[in-house]
Amino acid sequence: MKILVTGATGFIGYHAARALQDGEHTLRALVRDEGKGARVLEPLGVAATDRVAGDMTDAASVEKALDGCDALVHAAAGVSVTTGAQDFAANVTGTEVVLGAAFARELPCVYLSSLEAIMQPGRPTTEASEPVMGATHYGRSKARADRWVREQAQAGAGVTILYPPGVVGPDDPGFSESVKAYRSFLRGTLRVGATQFVDGRDLGILIRRLLETRHAGRVLAGGHFFTWDALTDLLVEVTGARIPRISAPGWLLRGAARTMDVIGRVTGRKMPMTGEGIEIATRWQRVADSPVVAELGVGWRDPEETLRDLFRWYVEAGRLPAKAVPKLGGS
Repeated sequence: MKILVTGATGFIGYHAARALQDGEHTLRALVRDEGKGARVLEPLGVAATDRVAGDMTDAASVEKALDGCDALVHAAAGVSVTTGAQDFAANVTGTEVVLGAAFARELPCVYLSSLEAIMQPGRPTTEASEPVMGATHYGRSKARADRWVREQAQAGAGVTILYPPGVVGPDDPGFSESVKAYRSFLRGTLRVGATQFVDGRDLGILIRRLLETRHAGRVLAGGHFFTWDALTDLLVEVTGARIPRISAPGWLLRGAARTMDVIGRVTGRKMPMTGEGIEIATRWQRVADSPVVAELGVGWRDPEETLRDLFRWYVEAGRLPAKAVPKLGGS
């Protein structure tokens, strides 16, 4: 198949593109920055003739990118829970433009949503969970987009809505927020709350198999669940770093982070915590994989391997000094 990937120069889109190439599919990419597109995608064989410059909200660029394609992976999105960003309207508009054009052509699609779009504190998260207008600006944008995609699916559009947690691992061309966060964990983590992650390489394989089987429906990619204490223990084991832990209760951390949001907006300074980030970190609940993940033969690699590969990549890419991870060759 010839498959259009949006967000192919970002972390999830890049690993989706790489997995599709490994499956001997032909790639096309919609890219906002042609220079970055060439640097990131030419090693994957995506020549200039299969890179279309344009934004996901621009209908003409999207139509041009879809011409001649057999399927779509829509991974492009604005993501931030650490900068205090509040405007994610493009996530909704871009989804409507890109998927709307693909649905009009009756193409099979995989749409990258987020567990934040359907997670509600105190309730289990399943494939039947409805979009939730939660506490984060990013999560609300994904919930709005999710609601629109579901309406199209009910009308007969062939689409898989894929819900990952945090996605991490090596080889991130854009140094995305979820990947960058693990570097910051060396400076300190929490004792309350929990988190989940999948390796971007494994998620790429799942995306490829969902397209190849023309699966339609909602798929939860829960991956590995950790309390913050358990994740910190693993980070210490992998890196050899000494990592302090904040022992304050969740309600106090959330209040402090919201206060920092206000201070940051007034002063223009970057704060050590944001309300969005702490909201997610202290309220996360375990989410199980959808059965189709195992049915398609996708297994999540050992989280120790993911973290070891991630921190080695940090060092090799010049994103972290080797001395910060003494077990991985630093001194």
